[in-house]
Amino acid sequence: MNHHSASHILNVVEKLSKQYLSDICDLSSTDFEQPSKCHMWAVKDVVSHLISINGFFQNSVVRSLDGDGMPPEGMPNPGTGSAVAMSEGIANRAIQLSETALSDQSQMIAISERMEVDLLETFKNVNSDEWDLPAYHPMNTLSPRLLLLLKLFESTLHSWDIFNALDDNYQINLEAADILLEAWKSPEINRWFFTPNIEQVNPVILDVEFESNKGLRLASWSGAIDIMDRPSKPTGAEAVIKVSQKLFSLLITARANLESNIREGNISVVGDESVLRWFHTWFRGS
Repeated sequence: MNHHSASHILNVVEKLSKQYLSDICDLSSTDFEQPSKCHMWAVKDVVSHLISINGFFQNSVVRSLDGDGMPPEGMPNPGTGSAVAMSEGIANRAIQLSETALSDQSQMIAISERMEVDLLETFKNVNSDEWDLPAYHPMNTLSPRLLLLLKLFESTLHSWDIFNALDDNYQINLEAADILLEAWKSPEINRWFFTPNIEQVNPVILDVEFESNKGLRLASWSGAIDIMDRPSKPTGAEAVIKVSQKLFSLLITARANLESNIREGNISVVGDESVLRWFHTWFRGS
């Protein structure tokens, strides 16, 4: 699977951004108070979080372009943060913002629009030789390109958290799900949502097969994981999970459950199903 160009990722991010802004403008005040699919958060809290994360991305990219990939004052060092470790603080800040500074729905929507537009403009102004500059994130030292990939991650999954909670026919965007395969494979990014399991003694290899002749290999040992393209002549995997790219995006971020989707016929498995028990110990949510 080749890397997508930054311009292609940016085009998809912009399309999702416009759709998101249009969709939240159509939400009622009752909709804003409804529980989302994201643990602990109402719809308004997810919107609040996306405002905050856009501000973080904006600051990190601008600092990167100025030659500064170091953490801002008071922020943790890169490589020390993970979704599990930081989730409670992130969740509480989003709730606090939606109840205080962003408690007015029309103001929240207006700020969402401004932050989305400003961040897109910042990404559009990144020169071709600047996409790989060092950029700060608690998960790792990243780059503007990887932050753009994370922006796609945040927009795709949190839009699902909002709109699938209100309409269970809402699905992950297929084009985004295809690009996100790159995020799952990135060792700089996947440490954010991978949790080592001390009970796992032996190496485990799981293959994931998609409809489009694409696939991934998940190899975990000694508290680490490698996610890579599935070999063209795959051997050595204890089990093969056959699933859509859209559903896999929900599985690896713990928004969908592997076992229940197997029972419901949405996923088929070839091989030793007992090793699948490790999947949701590795991926506990993001």
